[in-house]
Amino acid sequence: MIAGLLLAMGGCASQPAQKSQEAVLAEVASLMSRQGQASGQPPSLLVTRINSHGLLADRVTIAAGGGQDRMNVRELFAQAAASGDARVVIFGANPALDQAIVAGALSEQRFPGVWLLFVGEPEQSRQMQASAEAAGLRYWFISRYQ
Repeated sequence: MIAGLLLAMGGCASQPAQKSQEAVLAEVASLMSRQGQASGQPPSLLVTRINSHGLLADRVTIAAGGGQDRMNVRELFAQAAASGDARVVIFGANPALDQAIVAGALSEQRFPGVWLLFVGEPEQSRQMQASAEAAGLRYWFISRYQ
């Protein structure tokens, strides 16, 4: 019993440390300032977070192709496209939910010139990049881990 508890606790301790939201936003700001130097002024940022609502609720949202969250994220991309210089920053929740929402938001859409800066699990990068590029987005991945 004690050995099982220690093993479980050891597994929790071996998870990599996550970056704080402030650290991620500092990384985004650094990237944006480099891009702003090239264009003369820094672009604006539209930031959102995909929230997990628990296993069952997430599965229902995934089954619904992202549900209302998908439409909210699509509207964010439309706002970025209309502004001409905005970047969309999305903080992911869990890989399957993120993919359902972002891929659903971008499905059959074109947002050329818009940047997606996605903050999530390293394993998600290629899937998110494929969804972004299919919609004409430029893509940048930021790991949530230190």
